Amino acid sequence: MTNIKTAVLFFSRTGTSERIATKIADGLGISPIRITDDKNWNGIFGFIKGGYYASTNKSVNIKINGEYKEADQYVVISPLWAGKPTPAICEFLKQVPVNKVNLILTCNGSNIESAFTKYENTIGKLKGHFGIVKRLKDEDERIKDIIQAVK
Repeated sequence: MTNIKTAVLFFSRTGTSERIATKIADGLGISPIRITDDKNWNGIFGFIKGGYYASTNKSVNIKINGEYKEADQYVVISPLWAGKPTPAICEFLKQVPVNKVNLILTCNGSNIESAFTKYENTIGKLKGHFGIVKRLKDEDERIKDIIQAVK
């Protein structure tokens, strides 16, 4: 076990990314940190607005509900919205060196690798990236792989 200080941060609209963040944080023996923003993403209109905000790179004001600045690396969990991380996670990633970020995107069945490629072409090379795709039904196996990779 190394002495790398890790922070697990997440944004979640429906609870999926929160569940995954909690499992990863538990596996690392730490508490997850919620990132919130100033928008209402509830219901079908929130879903549509989220896709619009993500696809047009609209900014949101975020609140990070915990200490993360002393971390050596970040595990950041976000749903995939319109082929991108959520606006709140995009805002957070502007505040930390991306080469210290292990980005985890969650989705129901999208092409997650193409999302990482497009995103890294925009922001730079991430420390690591992982996808958890609901239709593959391998969430727990992927989480074990992620915990091993970031330890």
